[in-house]
Amino acid sequence: MKKKIPLAILEILQPIIDKNLDLVKPIKSQDCIFYLIDNDEQSDLYFKIVRQEASSNKEGYIIEYKPTSRNNIKSASHWTDLKGINAFLSAWLKIISDYNVIQTIYDDPILRSNQERFEKEFKLMDEDANTSSFDLKQQLFLDEYLETAKSKLIALKANAEPAKIIELDELEAEAAKIKDDLTRQTKGQIFQRLTKFWAKAQKVGLEVIKELLVSVTTEIAKQLLLGGK
Repeated sequence: MKKKIPLAILEILQPIIDKNLDLVKPIKSQDCIFYLIDNDEQSDLYFKIVRQEASSNKEGYIIEYKPTSRNNIKSASHWTDLKGINAFLSAWLKIISDYNVIQTIYDDPILRSNQERFEKEFKLMDEDANTSSFDLKQQLFLDEYLETAKSKLIALKANAEPAKIIELDELEAEAAKIKDDLTRQTKGQIFQRLTKFWAKAQKVGLEVIKELLVSVTTEIAKQLLLGGK
């Protein structure tokens, strides 16, 4: 796939992307040279390098991105050279980052505070957290943990109220999604999804977070933060 992208683009963009893998993910597409989307599953924000196109005898590229700016949530399309791609992508990533930081009435303060506490408790110190996946032993541990979590969530639904069953269904679906992505995402991406998963579980109820985390806290710390030592 990489050899279908001009080397000059990779040399400019890859260092920027490596520093922002917690914000975005690449998408394989036959319709454009390069395609990034916001990591937030509820977001439709994206950045594309659509095609090469010369202008006034100068080699360049058509780019498309959303949002247009901090003041405009619509998409935009422009011709630009390589330096322009760098500038446009950096500005777009800054907007994504600022969206993730700002707290609004659309955010759940309890969910966010729960997640922040889990992030502090299980702080991921690995220098390669944003560029490498967990090793095989860690992936196997997480695969087993998430499979067990799904089983426990199914058991909890047996005597739950209808409203709580919906929340438990959502947690079960998220556990399955994380499990499927263990080999495809970086340590940082998986860690962020786990802390959000636990944050949601804590909000659903103490009996839920006790089933999903309390009994395995030490083992999770050992396997993920100490490399299984």
